[in-house]
Amino acid sequence: MFNMLRDAGYYVETLGSPLTCFDARQYGTLLLVDLEEEYFPEIEKLRDDVINTGLGLAVFAEWYNVDTMVKMRFVDDNTRSWWTPVTGGANNPALNDLLAPFGIAFGDKILSGDFSLFGEENRYASGTDIVRVSKGWLCSFPFSDSSESGATQNVLLTSSTTKADSPILGLTVMGEGRIAMYGDSNCLDSSHMVTNCFTLLRKMLDFTSKNVRDPVLFSNSNKQDALLYEDDNQLPSRRTDVNFSSYSAVTGKELICKTDSRFEIWGTKGYSLQVRGRNRRLPGYPVIDLGNGFNLKFDASNIRRRKVTLRNKDDSLGNRYLGLFYGDEPDAPMLVGSHWLIPVAVAATG
Repeated sequence: MFNMLRDAGYYVETLGSPLTCFDARQYGTLLLVDLEEEYFPEIEKLRDDVINTGLGLAVFAEWYNVDTMVKMRFVDDNTRSWWTPVTGGANNPALNDLLAPFGIAFGDKILSGDFSLFGEENRYASGTDIVRVSKGWLCSFPFSDSSESGATQNVLLTSSTTKADSPILGLTVMGEGRIAMYGDSNCLDSSHMVTNCFTLLRKMLDFTSKNVRDPVLFSNSNKQDALLYEDDNQLPSRRTDVNFSSYSAVTGKELICKTDSRFEIWGTKGYSLQVRGRNRRLPGYPVIDLGNGFNLKFDASNIRRRKVTLRNKDDSLGNRYLGLFYGDEPDAPMLVGSHWLIPVAVAATG
């Protein structure tokens, strides 16, 4: 993916700091791929960046199903302890919280199958469906659902696996910004891909950064005039039997911009936010107030707006299905990371 973007003329920047630590006026699109962490003050910042500043947003999700994760519990021979995944392929409950201001949410199905798009055969390996979007364009394809609930329904209906149309690709306009979403990231990960979806990625970035609308994606048949809405109690929920905070790199940690951000905000809490110092926590856990955040203001008249911003993770590490692990015994390794998140920022010339 990196090489494709560079060959296409994009400048790629890696953001290893919170989303409060980049200036959206200098970029065109924020790309979020297969994310497994939590987000707190970034939710308000991202909403303002998209709706008011005009930042584009491209999201690639993954599967997340609690019943399936519980079934994946196993005994590790090396530590002689029970291990269980803390999150799925992506942390969809946290991702849904991040996208909630835009009326967007992903479901808990585990979809797989083949489909054709742009004259190319594509493999949807272990993605999920889009269950909430206010308006825009939606592309649906027939897939089988291998989640625990989906597999049970298939057994009741027929002896063979059934396929049903599921919306997996969406595009919408929010205020000054544009958003594109897709339910699977295997096609961008060189460690797991069967077929790549680089053509689709280019089309999504053309829309989010330049408002170039491909006639295949934006056909009248894909136009979504009615509200697609799933009730909150039907959305994916976090596991309650595992303390995710113990393994998270951000929950309970201070919100600080590191040296990969612009020099003027090193050691601060980011751009134009008044945030509590340690409010990156899950519900039910105490918060420690370290004071107000850094509020930076400067003249933007001389800033040249670039075209694209990406956030991504390294695609060369670990197992896709077992994100973070929890050891039952105190002497067991407490963390095995399958995907270390490497936020990436990408910019392109006009």
